[in-house]
Amino acid sequence: MKNSIKTLATWLIIGVIFIVLISSIFDSSNNKLAYSELIAKVDAGEVSEIEISADGTKAEVKLKNENIIKQVNIPSMYNLMDTLQESMKNGTVKVEEKSESIFMVILSLLTPFGILIIFLIFWFFFMNSGNQANGGSKTMSFGKSRARMLRTNR
Repeated sequence: MKNSIKTLATWLIIGVIFIVLISSIFDSSNNKLAYSELIAKVDAGEVSEIEISADGTKAEVKLKNENIIKQVNIPSMYNLMDTLQESMKNGTVKVEEKSESIFMVILSLLTPFGILIIFLIFWFFFMNSGNQANGGSKTMSFGKSRARMLRTNR
């Protein structure tokens, strides 16, 4: 029973790692836009709306002639705002900031602790279980010697 749980847990971990690797490899670049392309499209008047993430490192761009929302990595927020200043005054580009929910902030703070707790539970229950059929773990049996004294009659 214990071996089947260990095997299942191992295969689940391998499966999750495999799915993450595959999704990162096949991440479609169809919805990506380079920062230089964004600046060129803003100057050409092809951008209708920009939604900036709460941390200011990414943005979602909606173009006037396409229905797809493209994602852009922003190297400098100050340079972007200087570039968008004229377009925002004219009303050709709408700029919004995406607010981050309090749930996501709490989750991002708890994630490292959660991973550590899961690892410790996995290690304690599955890897450190010892031989349960032979009297359990030998962790606290250091004072219980099984040696027998032999009595010799002289």
